[in-house]
Amino acid sequence: MSQISLSPEELSDLIGLVYDSAFEEVQWQSLLTRITELFPGVGGVAYGTEGDVVIPAFARAGVSDAFFSDPTEINIEIKSGLTPPEALRLTPNGFVARSKVFFDDDVWISGPFYRDFLAEGKHHALQLKVDHNSDRCAVIAFGIPKDPVLADRLHDPLFEVLKLLSPHAIRASVLARALSLAKKTTEVFSGFLDGVILPMLVTDAQGKYLFGNAAGRKILERRDPFRQAKDGQLVLTDENATAELAHKLAQTNRNLVQSGLRVETTDTPVMLAISPFRPSMRDASAIDKHLLDEERMFAIFVGQSEQDAMNTGLLEDVFDLTRREAEVCASLLGGESASSIAETSGRAPKTVRNQIQTIYEKVGVSSNVELIDRLAVFRTVGTLFDDQSGRATNRQMTK
Repeated sequence: MSQISLSPEELSDLIGLVYDSAFEEVQWQSLLTRITELFPGVGGVAYGTEGDVVIPAFARAGVSDAFFSDPTEINIEIKSGLTPPEALRLTPNGFVARSKVFFDDDVWISGPFYRDFLAEGKHHALQLKVDHNSDRCAVIAFGIPKDPVLADRLHDPLFEVLKLLSPHAIRASVLARALSLAKKTTEVFSGFLDGVILPMLVTDAQGKYLFGNAAGRKILERRDPFRQAKDGQLVLTDENATAELAHKLAQTNRNLVQSGLRVETTDTPVMLAISPFRPSMRDASAIDKHLLDEERMFAIFVGQSEQDAMNTGLLEDVFDLTRREAEVCASLLGGESASSIAETSGRAPKTVRNQIQTIYEKVGVSSNVELIDRLAVFRTVGTLFDDQSGRATNRQMTK
């Protein structure tokens, strides 16, 4: 019996289906169904792991409803000496693993994965790692029939197809989650502080950047005071400040109360308010709920202390002011008049007046009084945490 060979048109359709099925209510269901049609005899599941436990399937095709009906502990040893959970955590997203390569056959057939999940006439399995978060992983797996003739016909062609589809599956999963989180973020911050949104960055408990609002992303682009390291961690310009941020995140994670931190920048200092962040997951896919629902996330709001002059970078990030407009705005907030700003900056009074008018339009005000009132939002962060010396304290935020 010859091996299965897919046409270019079938492969193209499969790639398109990867992206479609990533956005389904039951994620990956259509993809599993189609692959079991193209490779008759194969059974497919999308399932999760948490530590050394495999949890019931998110989606299935070509297997009974009893498949993955209960959580099962996996303690079988891989040839390398690792356990499957250990190997899965170390495996990069998109890797396609073959059980016949990583397990000795006698060990494989004596293990709980084979006994409990491949008893329906299946022998080996191909597994595509979709994503992971902490000690939780999401996997798409296909059981290969025991019949040696069928196995020879199906195994290698399906392996090659999964390798082709894997980068698209990862990309589609990221896109689907990004849209879901963006929707949740919009819901959470709808109408926040009269439409003036403080720069916000959301991290996990370890400080890994997850997403941010527009102003928060601009701060990352400016790399002052935040930047994103290669491993995804949020780091500050100063190593000691980075260590202090990690300490504050741990403190907030432990006590589930807000904490504050004062950070130096190339301009004036900023204040950070670190708070537990819990967007609704009610519309998320089962996989995202598995990966993220129990994961604590933290919002870092960027503002200022009443003790410090206005940070022009924040004005640029939030209101899209130019550098000169931000400088003029900061001077206005410091009590300077248009004529005084013109004199100290060496600009023509008319130029400064035009810049002030542009500032009013971008901020959405019509006078200095309204401008000061509108920009008081930046001071709310510092007000919550400043003591008499102007340094951050660990007091809990109160309303």
